Amino acid sequence: MYENFKSEIATQISALSGVSTDIIEPAIEVPKVATLGDLALTIPRLRLKGNPVQLAQKLASEFQPSTTITAATAAGPYVNFRIDRTTLTRSVLQAVHTAGSQYGWTNEGAGKRVIVEFSSPNIAKPFHAGHLRSTIIGNFIYKLYKANGWEAISMNYLGDWGKQYGLLAIGFERFGSEEQLVADPIKHLYDVYVKINKAAEEDPTIHDAARTYFKKMEDGDEEVLGLWKRFRSLSIEKYKDIYAHLGVHFDVYSGESQVGEGMERAMKMLEDGNMLVEDKGAKLIDLTKYKLDKAMVQKTDGTTLYLTRDIGAAIERYETYNFDKIIYVVSSQQDHHLKQLFKTIELIELPYAKRFQHINYGLVQGMSTRKGTVVFLEDMLTDSKEKMHDVMRANEDKYKDVVDPEHTAAVLGMSAIVIQDLSAKRIKNYEFDWGRILNFEGDTGPYIQYQHTRMCSLERKAHVGINLDADVSLLTEDATREIVTMISQYPDVLALSFKTLEPCNIVQYLLKLSRAVSSAWQTIKVLNQPKELAEARLLMYASARIVISNGLTLLGLEPIERM
Repeated sequence: MYENFKSEIATQISALSGVSTDIIEPAIEVPKVATLGDLALTIPRLRLKGNPVQLAQKLASEFQPSTTITAATAAGPYVNFRIDRTTLTRSVLQAVHTAGSQYGWTNEGAGKRVIVEFSSPNIAKPFHAGHLRSTIIGNFIYKLYKANGWEAISMNYLGDWGKQYGLLAIGFERFGSEEQLVADPIKHLYDVYVKINKAAEEDPTIHDAARTYFKKMEDGDEEVLGLWKRFRSLSIEKYKDIYAHLGVHFDVYSGESQVGEGMERAMKMLEDGNMLVEDKGAKLIDLTKYKLDKAMVQKTDGTTLYLTRDIGAAIERYETYNFDKIIYVVSSQQDHHLKQLFKTIELIELPYAKRFQHINYGLVQGMSTRKGTVVFLEDMLTDSKEKMHDVMRANEDKYKDVVDPEHTAAVLGMSAIVIQDLSAKRIKNYEFDWGRILNFEGDTGPYIQYQHTRMCSLERKAHVGINLDADVSLLTEDATREIVTMISQYPDVLALSFKTLEPCNIVQYLLKLSRAVSSAWQTIKVLNQPKELAEARLLMYASARIVISNGLTLLGLEPIERM
């Protein structure tokens, strides 16, 4: 966006200081406070001898302004530069329309491959609000890597193995109904899971029976595997339907059950490295000197655990995909487990051990699958859609122009949920609250969508078209200056988001830009204005619409055009 301006500044500063332009250009950034200037050079990053404040004053006084870079002023250890307003505005708005949906994208990751593992629900359990966090955060990270030129692979590593499936099978024998299973498999299996857990609280032998059942699964007993395969197949079909509603795509559906000989090789590596200790017949890795406790990798009965399967999966994934990075999007509840996994991978000296990253997030509190207090995602989506539909119906004139009101209401409902969830830093826990989820006032998803639809409507109704050569010198108001400046900052917001993998950066930016557009709407008019002025203002609003559309898409939301 600012490359040409940075290049011009760097060339002159290089001539004045003797520092290479390769060092100068990365030290020129958009200042956090726009009133200081359009670009700022951080003097200490030039590694020059002398006082940075005095050096800034010297370089600012010697800098020769041009028709493009109109001023240079010192402020502490910085030199701030002003860009000719018309030149900057034209450059920004034309860049947005030229790049379109890829405005702000880079090719930084060209030739690199990343796997983003996210969502990963447990088979035969309902998809609830807690699972949603991993899904929408992971989907954002997946899209963000693609926007930075990486080849990104989205992977869903299903929890489809373990003692709980023995527990579910025993529960189905006691409480199962073939008729209910066929009618609504996920809900029925969930009901069975809650009932068998309640029964196990009074009869601990149920857990023993579940362990025995799972041992048969690991030993390859066809009869017990047949029931498990059925539960797994029914669950996956249901999940695929839910992901389609969420607009989430997975390149790979994997699962704990799919880990093969990689697990055996992992155990051999641990044994060959003398890393295993025995405790009452079970095998553990002693990670106490790394403050990570002892981690069990094989139970007394010979069955495997999550850690064993995760190590095996890591080996198989690298050999299959040859990734440059793999990101696990898993809640903070699993911080300890992921630390154990990564340390173990390091200790068995896998050459790609440094390529693993855990992106954690806070919990949605107030829900528990075992106690039956879970809030189903489908209920959330249905309720939010109905509430939004009621809001849309209140305006009969606009409602009749909406082509598919059911779909639009569903998108708005999803926008409310996602923007609320991603508005704060991902590590923060929050209490599940229907009132908060379905609040459509203030800084919400529907508010951002509403500003987008207003600008879509303006483009449809305007008496002028989009003219990239419009006379943008007519955009003289403070409100238009603010909007153009914010549009120019979008690539930097993307860069920051990529660095931190925090979706809240995008959410807060979209809310700020939406407020700026809303504030300008009543005074910076397009309709019934002279042609040249209307063209300039329409170009600005259309650019803001493109940026908001891009941001919503990056967050996994569909930008809507009418509501």
